[in-house]
Amino acid sequence: MNQSQNTEGRAGQLTASICLVAAVWLLAVSRWIVRDSVIPWDSKNQFYAFFRFLSATLRAGEWPLWNPFHYAGHPSVADPQSLVFSPAFVVWGALDPAPTMQAFDLVVFAHLLAGGVAVAIIGWRARWPVPGCVLAAALFMFGGAASARLQHTGIILSYAAFPLALLTLQVALQRRLHLAALGFAISAAGVALGRNQVALLLCALLLGAGVAEILRSPRPRLYLRERLGVLTTMVVVCGALLVVPMLLTLQFADLSNRPIESLDDALKGSLYPANLATLVVPNIFGTHASYWGPGAATLADVALTDDSENYLFAGSVPILLMLWVGVIGGGALRPGRRLMSATLAIACLFMLGRYTPFYGLAFRFVPGIDLFRRPTDASFVFGIALAILTGHFLADYVRDGLPRFRLQSTFAAASVLLAVVGSAVLFSTRTGHAPEAAREAAIAGGVMLVAVLTLRGARRPSARAVAAGLVTCIAVAELLWWNAASRLNAESRSHYAVLETPAGAEATAIARLDSLIKEDRRRGDYPRVEVLGLGGSWQNLAMVRGWEATNGYNPLRIGIYDRLVSPGEENWDVRHRQFPPSFPNYDCSLARVLGLTYLVLGQPLDRLPNLPAPPRADLLLPGPPVWIYRLPGAMARAGIFGKSDVAAEKTGGGESRLRTETAVTPRTEQIPPPSTAVASSEHPDVAKIESLAPGRVEAVATSAEGGLLVLHDIYYPGWFAEVDGKPTPILRADQLFRAVEVPPGTHRVTFRFTPFSLANLRGALNAVLRRTTPGP
Repeated sequence: MNQSQNTEGRAGQLTASICLVAAVWLLAVSRWIVRDSVIPWDSKNQFYAFFRFLSATLRAGEWPLWNPFHYAGHPSVADPQSLVFSPAFVVWGALDPAPTMQAFDLVVFAHLLAGGVAVAIIGWRARWPVPGCVLAAALFMFGGAASARLQHTGIILSYAAFPLALLTLQVALQRRLHLAALGFAISAAGVALGRNQVALLLCALLLGAGVAEILRSPRPRLYLRERLGVLTTMVVVCGALLVVPMLLTLQFADLSNRPIESLDDALKGSLYPANLATLVVPNIFGTHASYWGPGAATLADVALTDDSENYLFAGSVPILLMLWVGVIGGGALRPGRRLMSATLAIACLFMLGRYTPFYGLAFRFVPGIDLFRRPTDASFVFGIALAILTGHFLADYVRDGLPRFRLQSTFAAASVLLAVVGSAVLFSTRTGHAPEAAREAAIAGGVMLVAVLTLRGARRPSARAVAAGLVTCIAVAELLWWNAASRLNAESRSHYAVLETPAGAEATAIARLDSLIKEDRRRGDYPRVEVLGLGGSWQNLAMVRGWEATNGYNPLRIGIYDRLVSPGEENWDVRHRQFPPSFPNYDCSLARVLGLTYLVLGQPLDRLPNLPAPPRADLLLPGPPVWIYRLPGAMARAGIFGKSDVAAEKTGGGESRLRTETAVTPRTEQIPPPSTAVASSEHPDVAKIESLAPGRVEAVATSAEGGLLVLHDIYYPGWFAEVDGKPTPILRADQLFRAVEVPPGTHRVTFRFTPFSLANLRGALNAVLRRTTPGP
């Protein structure tokens, strides 16, 4: 009977914990809904646009592996930010004909809820009381970096998958369950498929957790031997899920604009030590109004950080428990917590970057670290360790009460806290905000004092359980007040209306451009568009509207295209657009070959700051806010060309016509557009595109003598071609484009993007091996 009651009681505790975690989640998410706000910035300007492309492509019966609407062609399958390997987004996109921004946010929040529930279950298995489970889960879902950097969707997905991976790892090893091992493999793959630095660090933590489980057993060798089958299941399934996506991403990285990162740049993404004060004082640097703390505007050493990266607020209660129970009481070093305590310390050293020697050593000697540029990414790992330790410490309090007073450790802990907060107030004197910083510190100190009195006032176990519930309410209230729908993670939905329901002059401009492009395509032309200077929400609008754009917003781009065209990482500001010798103006040969036809600008063409001289263009729509121009002379997307042995040719204006494997020159001065190109004795060479979709192009080539069919789409590994159904090699034409040889007569040519083919995967593997194998 007692065992039955105990089982029922444990089940009741788990149910209560999950229900309360869901309630906290619902309260937090409702703040975004009530305010009609959405997760801002990258979440919408980049990830939501990728989501819309993914959805539209799937509904059209195509695969979203190649994105023709982004930088004249982009390998979505290899881009970690494309959501192609995010099951929830793929399923939603396939089912929802027009996914909204709020639907997108709901999917992101659902991932956090799943992670929070997993944290609660981890706590339940460790016999935490219900308040400990709820507090740890709330801290995981809405504390620190999870709140401040909610806009970074890819990172959030990896972060949210971690607790489920940790939970299934523990169950699989402790109970030797192959089903749990399968669950671990899938969830760990979900972590790793983020293919970002947070994913790398979390994978290292999962490896450490597995090793810790083995070493904690009385007989580690026997424990390991008995679980070889489970471990094999984990490794084989996880490896099978990861090998292809990772290989394709490494292939892209090697060919991208960012094949390496420098240590100097990475160190500019360090967390200034005074920012640790935001762990307990949320507004000490005015983050929720007008940030004045360390960052690009105030400190050159951390110029690659901003207020969101520098915000770590977890609340007074977790920091109080950490210092009082964890440090003063020694709870951080008890069995079962040492891994997370070590993780917390290492993550702190890592995110401090230049301010300790640890990050520099990791960058040089730990594989993978030098692929990324932000030490502050470790704040996510820091947050996970803090959440789990907080659950442990609150459980210690309920079970054993507060630790005895120790003068030395108490003095040390209090000194560190005061020093960190004091340094933040001192830094604020640089910008004249010291009084405001001191006031915020005093308010946080008052909240902490209330928590201290609440915890000290309880003597009996039952009273301590009530006190634990009260301080959990305080902590959750702080998180909801400061971190849910804050300035860092929420903006009015109207700011991004152009992506979903454009109105006014923007709607007029979009409708005009849509109409122009449709008319061009009816004639058989496939124009490209450049969008520039219209603000954040316009940066990747081309993906949403189906415009084939020469630019966009993405830190990862095909390297050779980026060098020759220089569209820039962002197009919200016209100053980011450069005009190198290979692309000196919008009327240059490279622009014409790309088929650049429409300019969609936030100011008149003659006012672009980096443009040497305005090209000849027809003004189709005068602004403000949107100016649309048509450029004359754009070449057809496909044409028949003759081979040339000329390696490079200088043309007027200092412009370079460059070549690598194959250069092509037109047989005639003007190539007729496909709509008017008809084979005749006067124009015997004709290429006409019959269908064009993401990842597939079909054309018919008619040539009297044969030659090269050149498709002015970006050359990239994974594209394969057929002539009349027979495979044929793809050549690189004029550095950027795809070409195939066609014999005399009329022939059907098909280009397909098949990145999962064995031929492409072998090529990718060989490239990776060449890069990692030391030279003689």
